[in-house]
Amino acid sequence: MSLAALDIAFDATGRDTRWRFARVSGPDVARCVIGRSPEEAAVLLPRVYNLCGGAHAVAAAAALGLPEPSRDGRDERLRDHAVAVFADWPALFGGEPDRAALRRFAGGAADRLALRRHVLGDDVAGDELAQATPAELEKWLGRGASPTARLMRRLREAASPDCGRVELGRPDMADLVAALEDEFPHDARETTAADDCRSAPLIRALLPREGMSLFVRLLARLLDLLAGLAGDPQPAPRGNPPPGIGLACAARGLLAHRASVAGGIVTDYRVLAPSAWNLAPDGLLARMLAALPANDDTPLLARIAVAAVNPCVPVRLHVGRREERAHA
Repeated sequence: MSLAALDIAFDATGRDTRWRFARVSGPDVARCVIGRSPEEAAVLLPRVYNLCGGAHAVAAAAALGLPEPSRDGRDERLRDHAVAVFADWPALFGGEPDRAALRRFAGGAADRLALRRHVLGDDVAGDELAQATPAELEKWLGRGASPTARLMRRLREAASPDCGRVELGRPDMADLVAALEDEFPHDARETTAADDCRSAPLIRALLPREGMSLFVRLLARLLDLLAGLAGDPQPAPRGNPPPGIGLACAARGLLAHRASVAGGIVTDYRVLAPSAWNLAPDGLLARMLAALPANDDTPLLARIAVAAVNPCVPVRLHVGRREERAHA
C-alpha cells in the first residue's frame, strides 16, 4: 500500500492546538510491472505515474538498465511551476489567475523570454532575480512592477520568517537505499524544488538571515521556474546510485526507482516519491505546520505551507474554527 491522500485538520479554538493527520492508503501501482520485460515496464511506468511522467521515465530507464529516454521531464516541471505561480498562488489570497502569463506559457518556447519579462517586470538588476541581492529583492517587491512581484510581496507580508521555518537534511544515497528496501523512510529528510536553488546567490544570501522560511521556499520555486524559462539544463541528481536504482529530479523533489530483474523479467519494483519524505508522519510538512502560530492567520499560513511543499498526492486541509474550513 502507498499514500494516496492526506487529510489534515486543525481547530484553533485555543483548547486543542494539535494538528491531526489521517493518511489514506492506496494500492502500490509500481507492482503492476512485475512479470513484464524491462522494456514493457519502462513504457508503462510513466503512464501510471503521469503527474511527473517524464521524471518517472528517466528514473525507470536508469533503474532497469535501459538507455536514457528522450523525454526528460523538463516541460512538465515548467508546467507544474507555472500553474502554481500563475494560478494556485494567487488563489491563496482569493485572487484571479494571471491569465496573461498563462497564455504566454501556453504559447511555447517562442513566448518564454517574454514571459520572463512579464514575471520580472522592468526593474530587476541584470534581468535575473536569482543574482539579485536581498536589498534588490526588497526593492523588486516594493515596486511591484509585475503581477508576480505583487504576489510575492503579499506572500512576504503574510508569512514572517519564523512562521513554518523548518530545515531538514536531504536524503543521501544510504537513506535512499534503505528507504527503497523497507518501502518507507526511516529518518526525517526533505526534498523539494528548493533543492536545486540553494546555490543561487539570492537564496544563499537569504539563508543566514531567515533559513528555509515559507517565503524562501516559494521564492526558490519561482527561481526554478525562471531558470526553466531561460532554457537552463534540467537538474541532475547528485551521487552515483548502485545498479538497479534510478534517480530523477522531479518538480516536487528527488524521485527514486528500484528494479529487480531476473531472466529478462521484472521480479520486484519500488518507487519512492518526494512525498514519501515530505509527508512522513514526522516529516517536513508536519513540522512546518507545527511551527505555525495558532491565530486567525493559521488557515492562510497552512495553505502557504502546503504550496511550499507541493505534495504529489491530494492534501485535504481543514483549518480554523469548526464553522470555518480552508481547503488546500
